[in-house]
This record gives sequence, C-alpha cells and structure tokens, in this order.
Amino acid sequence: MTAPAIDHRAARVGGARRPLHVRQRCRLLFLNTQEQAPVREMGLTPYRDWIAEVTRLDADQIHCVNVADGEALPDTIEAHAIIGGGSGHSSYEELPWIRRVKEFLAAAQRKGVPELHICWSHQAKAEVAGAISKTGHQGRRFGIETLTLTPAGRLDPLFRGLPDAFDVFTSHVDAVYDVPASSEFGSVAELAYGVYRNEALAIGTTARTLQVHPEMTSGIAAALARVRRKQLIAEGHLGPSEADYAAFLESLDCADRDIRARMRTLLDNWLRYYVAPTLSPPVAAALYA
Repeated sequence: MTAPAIDHRAARVGGARRPLHVRQRCRLLFLNTQEQAPVREMGLTPYRDWIAEVTRLDADQIHCVNVADGEALPDTIEAHAIIGGGSGHSSYEELPWIRRVKEFLAAAQRKGVPELHICWSHQAKAEVAGAISKTGHQGRRFGIETLTLTPAGRLDPLFRGLPDAFDVFTSHVDAVYDVPASSEFGSVAELAYGVYRNEALAIGTTARTLQVHPEMTSGIAAALARVRRKQLIAEGHLGPSEADYAAFLESLDCADRDIRARMRTLLDNWLRYYVAPTLSPPVAAALYA
C-alpha cells in the first residue's frame, strides 16, 4: 500500500474540532477477520466496501488484509489507524491467524496506533486487554438492538452528538465478560451496553471497541437472515411464517436510514477525535522493534 509513514507515538485524543478533510488525507488498515467466500456467496460486496461506506472514504484509502484467508499481517504500520471487523469465528478459537491478530493488536496499541474494533475484533481486543470472551448467556442477538451509553460513554468523543440510547444493527453469539479496570494499555471502561454488558469499551486512550455493527445495513442484515433463517426460527428470533419473515425484513428497512445516519456520526467522531491527531507527517511505526 502506498501511504505516508506515521509517527503514532505522537497521537493524542480530543483537542480542537478538526474539519473532516481528514477523509481526503487518511489511510486505514482494515483487518478482515471473515473469509471472503461466504460473503460472495451471499451476493454481498466485499467487507472493505462496507467500511468504506460507513467511513465515507474511498476504497483505495483502505488497505485490507484478509487475515482469515491467510494473508500476512504487516510488520510496519503505514496507515493512520486500524479497523478490525466481524467474523463467523469465535475470538477464543485456537487458530494460528487468531493468535497472530491478537499479537498484532497488542503491538499496535503499544505504538499508539488508533484502533476501532467491531464485533469479533471487539471480543479479540477485549481479550488482549485481559477480559474474557465466551458464548453469551442470553443467546444470539440478531437484527436491531438498543445501545445505551454509560456515564463514561456519554463523555467519550466517540459518541458525541448521539443520544443516550439509540438503535443499532447487531449480529453475535459471543459476548465479553470480566472486563478488568486496567490493562497494560491503560484504563478500561465500559462505554455502552445492550442486552449484554460491555458492548462498547475504551481500552487506554487509543482503542475503542463495539460489539454492534456500525458498518451493517438493512441489506447486509437481510442477507444474513436469509442464510440463517432456519436457525433464527429455531432460536425464536423469527416466526415461522412468510408473513413473519416479511415483517422482520420490513422492520430492518424502516430502521435503516436512522441507524446508518447515527453510525456515520460515530465514524465521523472516530476520524475527527482519534485519527485526525495522527495525520501530521513522519516516522514509521515498526511494530516489533
């Protein structure tokens, strides 16, 4: 990837409001932890395009490493920030690429690289900070869920301009438990909760994590519902009739516009308050030096 070398050690959070020409300048590293074949088989565009949509960046500003498909992680960060995505895997599976991703995320935070983690990556990053990820005791969450900010969440720049509670798209079976108050990266705080606690976390000053899917649209949720329909019926998320299924899809469509607007606000905040401070030129961050 052609991108400026960044001195992430100079990164800071907050400060004066930055204009969003950050979008024209920044380069992101996207860790795709979902194999590409199932996404193609559902008729969906590549995962990187979902990230481009919600960040409103051009796709060529996002360097995608398909780690679940075996692509190697870089030894040097040549992007301004990292986004980690969702996956059909569990973060506690004993797979070589999962171990490498966790090592990479720890090394990246030691260098001060801004991070935003979604669903699977939220769970993996929480584990890196000392929490536990496991099958959620209340079962699968799928479709639309209400996310409620904690007092810490209401103060965090990530949620600036958003209400104290708002609807989001979600899809997960595992959840995060036993979150420590501190880690080697700094303090750890719960920023928001849904049916499960710890659905958004602050890990130190540079990492923010979300169990929910800010990159998801009603179309993506509908495609997932189509391939999981029998399972969702068996678990009680959908009624068995065609009318039930049609009503569920309609509920996704009705919520789509408002959810996507709020998620773009969230990503705007992340770019402005976490990524923009890294945009000054200079010395590359060698992760394992």
